[in-house]
Amino acid sequence: MLYASFGDGHVQVARALSEALTRDLGAEVRAVDTFRQTSASLARINERIFEWTTRYAPALYGWSYDWTRNFSIRHPLWAFLARFSRRAAWRAIHEFHPDVIVQLFPDHALAKLPPGRRPLVAVVLTDFAVHSRWVHANADLVIVPTHEAAAHVRRFRPDVRVEVGGIPVRDQFRRCALSRLDGARRIVLLTGGRGVFPQYEGVLERLIRHFPDHVIEVMCGRNARMLERVKAFAERAGHARIHPIGFTDDVASHLQQAEFVIAKAGGVTIAECLASGTPMVFYKPLPGQERENARCIERLGAGRIASTLADLDHLFAHWSEETQGAMRLRAVELGKPGAASYVSACLARAWERHQALGHEAPAAAPLVLQERG
Repeated sequence: MLYASFGDGHVQVARALSEALTRDLGAEVRAVDTFRQTSASLARINERIFEWTTRYAPALYGWSYDWTRNFSIRHPLWAFLARFSRRAAWRAIHEFHPDVIVQLFPDHALAKLPPGRRPLVAVVLTDFAVHSRWVHANADLVIVPTHEAAAHVRRFRPDVRVEVGGIPVRDQFRRCALSRLDGARRIVLLTGGRGVFPQYEGVLERLIRHFPDHVIEVMCGRNARMLERVKAFAERAGHARIHPIGFTDDVASHLQQAEFVIAKAGGVTIAECLASGTPMVFYKPLPGQERENARCIERLGAGRIASTLADLDHLFAHWSEETQGAMRLRAVELGKPGAASYVSACLARAWERHQALGHEAPAAAPLVLQERG
C-alpha cells in the first residue's frame, strides 16, 4: 500500500483500508510512504513547500493545480515527479513480491514497473475531484467516491476499470460510541487534524448570532494553541455553549450527532461527514483539490460553500429546517461508512480477474454489499 504523509487524510485511509484487508481477507499488508522512503530530506522539503504554499500562497497552489489538472497522463512532468517516489515503490516490489499494490496518493511512480511478475495495480482516490496525476498507464483498477469522479477518470483512460466504492473511513463511522442525554442541538466546527481554520473567530461570532440555542463544538485536533485561543474566545464572548475539544480518536460520534458541520474540504473529512449523514458548510476552501471537492459536494446537494464572512451571514440568514433536512438526506444517500470493507472486496475481485488472466486458479472473493447511511 503506497501512501504519502502530505496531510493526515492519506494516513487515515491507509490505516482504515489496512485493517479491513487484514480483517476481511486475511491479507498481509505493508504500508510504504514512497516519498519519505525514497528520500527523507527531499520529502521533508516537499512537505514544507506544500504546507507553506497552502497556508501563505494558496492562490499559487490553486493555479498550479488548475493548470495541471487536465494534463495528459503521459505528460513529462509526471514522469519527472515520479523520480521522487519510484525508488521506494520499486524496492517494496522487489522485497515484498506483492499480489496487489494499492496507491492512495496521486503519483506516477508505478507508470513504469520493474521487470518480473506483474502485480495488480489499483488506485484508490482520496479526493472527490479528479486530477490527471491520479491516473496512470499501469493502473488496472481505479476506485472512486462518486459516479461523477468515475466519468472524469474514464476521460483520462477510457480502457481502465473503474469502481464507485467510496473513500475508506475508520471503522468507528459504522457505529456511535458517545451517547447524548442532554438533548442539545449541536453544530461542529471541524478544523482538521492540525487544527488550522481561517477566521475561526468570525465564523464563531456568526454561529452564536444565528444559532443562539445550539452547542458549538470546536474540534481543534492536535493544535494546543488553537484550543487555548478558542477557550479564551468563549470566555470573552461569554458564551458557555462554545465547547473547545482537543485531539480525540472518537470523531465519529461528534459528527453523527451534529445538525451540520463547518469543515475544511479535504476528501477524507468529507467522506467522514457523509458516512455520518451530516451536511457540510465549507468556509473558504483552499484553491486546488479542496475547492474542487467542495464544489462537487455542493453540486451533489450535501454541502454549501461560503467564501467570505458576508457569504456565511447570508447563508445562515436563509438557513431553514427544510434546507438542512434536504442536505442531510443527500449526505445519507452519498455516505459510505463501510467503504473500507467494500474497497477491500473490490480489490479481491480484481485480483481474481487478474489471476484468471494469468491462468492461475484464484480463491473465491467475498461478496460485500455497500453500506449506506
